[in-house]
Amino acid sequence: MYNDLLLNRIGATPLDDSDEHVQDLIEEIEELKSLLGPEAQRLINDLRPRIVTDDVYEEIDEHASFGERVSDWMATFQGSWKFIIIFALIMAVWIAFNANEGPGAFDPYPFILLNLTLSTYAAFSTPLILMAQNRQSMKDRAVAQNDYQVNLKSEVEIADLHRKMDSLTEALTMQTRLVNALVAARHKELSATVRAMEINRMAAMPVTNGNHNGHHIE
Repeated sequence: MYNDLLLNRIGATPLDDSDEHVQDLIEEIEELKSLLGPEAQRLINDLRPRIVTDDVYEEIDEHASFGERVSDWMATFQGSWKFIIIFALIMAVWIAFNANEGPGAFDPYPFILLNLTLSTYAAFSTPLILMAQNRQSMKDRAVAQNDYQVNLKSEVEIADLHRKMDSLTEALTMQTRLVNALVAARHKELSATVRAMEINRMAAMPVTNGNHNGHHIE
């Protein structure tokens, strides 16, 4: 279901990568009760390099049989104005020609052959349209499944980003507390140094005054 050519081109997946392995990873993630545990992180890291998006319509059309292609074409053609105009012109020409020919026409009034042709066409076109509708339903289910896988991968990636952001926020909070503690310690140390310098200066002032008085007496 996944585009192997795209995977090989970007070289983002291992050589043994397969649709079954990706599906197994998704199923294991679905069974998890939490996306933040160690097991979830292992599965997320394993799923992260793998691509789950895909052009579902292209994949289904590539594997369609000849009958399925014919049914798709018939459903598309019959649902267009081109078919309505062509069909109306054929009926108008048929009725006008046979009405003009009278009893010698190949399908005189009441146009029994035309009714038989329309009934036969309706009998064959209805199953073809139903086949096309079934294929469209299958495509819609495949698209919904692919969208679910993409959304699931986005969810686990977002959960992993939230986990990393919480870890970074916690680390930043611890660093902020450490810086604040260091600043407070430096502030206290600086305050203690200033007080010690003030005490030393005050203690040295009387000694200096005594010396000046002794010189003055001599």
